Amino acid sequence: MDPNDPLEFKPMANDNAIFNAAIKLANEAIQLDQGKQYDAAADKYLQASETLNDFAKFCKNSKLKALAQEKALQYFKRADQLTNRKKKEKVPTGRSPKKDSHHSKKDDSEDSEEESEMSDDEKELRKTIEGTIVTERPTVTWGDVAGMEDPKQAIREAVVLPMAHPELFRGARKPWRGILLFGPPGCGKTLLAKAAANECGVQFFAADSASLVSKWLGESEKLLKTLFKVARLDAPSLIFMDEIDSIAGKRGTGNEGGGERRLKTQILQEMQGVKSTGDKIVTLMAATNLPWSIDSAVLRRFEKKIYVGPPTQEGRAKIFQLCTKEIEMDETVDFDALGELTDTYSGSDIATICREVVMLPVRELDVAGQLGEGDDSLKVRPISQQDFLNVIQKIKPVVSEEELQKFAEWTEEFGG
Repeated sequence: MDPNDPLEFKPMANDNAIFNAAIKLANEAIQLDQGKQYDAAADKYLQASETLNDFAKFCKNSKLKALAQEKALQYFKRADQLTNRKKKEKVPTGRSPKKDSHHSKKDDSEDSEEESEMSDDEKELRKTIEGTIVTERPTVTWGDVAGMEDPKQAIREAVVLPMAHPELFRGARKPWRGILLFGPPGCGKTLLAKAAANECGVQFFAADSASLVSKWLGESEKLLKTLFKVARLDAPSLIFMDEIDSIAGKRGTGNEGGGERRLKTQILQEMQGVKSTGDKIVTLMAATNLPWSIDSAVLRRFEKKIYVGPPTQEGRAKIFQLCTKEIEMDETVDFDALGELTDTYSGSDIATICREVVMLPVRELDVAGQLGEGDDSLKVRPISQQDFLNVIQKIKPVVSEEELQKFAEWTEEFGG
């Protein structure tokens, strides 16, 4: 190692195991860096940075703490440099290395970074993500999303319009890079994301954050890196990550392992590097039921926060109607009255009520022993208002008033 290397971290008189582990990781990273093993070096730098940040949280020696934080920042930046260096060294897919004379050097650099060839490992990972990351264009439309006019308008402005009219979103009017949908469970956050992707007509990547951690522990960082790179190659595109709190929880809680910390660092790095240039827009949209559990560094990178709460009375009536379409009703059914009766019910709660109601006539025939094989003469009675009322008495809203109040307080503090 070069003694004049600013990245070098010399051992000090300290018996702390975390501190000593950080020194070991840092020195290994420097050796890999000097040996031009940039991928491995970047991973080691990230591990050293995380370990030093952990040490700084509990260190009472102010000078040592400041040194650890300084070195942690240096290693994080170096890891970022090595990651970007690898991208810039590759030749663009399907293009000649030479550009037309009217292209600027800046455009050439951006195109090279966004359309660079993927390594053999990354190609293999791209095949692998097909089983975990949904890449098909959704079929959900705005018409399938009942009510929620405010969230729909906010998403249109943040996602749909910039992708449909990129010429309007230049300069200071640049599109949002990170959008967080938060609210109680079952209120349609995932449905909104799918409708937005369908409305835009762009490539849609849907990732269940919990699956990334549980299924790909150890490969999570590589998978996440590949996901963002593929999204940039296929831009314009929309990445949707459900349950973002499962991989972006607050640091220092004591229940996170090394894999979770590395994955969190990786997502911070990727979010920082998400770019939107011209018509090549890459937007990250995430959803959570626990916004207060998200690490502040990750939360800061979600520039736009949209609250998706329980539907309005009009929205609830529309959900009742959508969830019972093609089912025969009698004249007593009043969807508006049902909407009034189900205050604080989520869209998922109402869908459950409707599924139970439409099964009642079939259940009656089954209990009466009338569902014989090959009997085509059966007639199912129409649904009545009383059927809905009976089921509503049994099925209560999942989200309590206290939880809704907690969301209201968080929204007031952080926006939405």
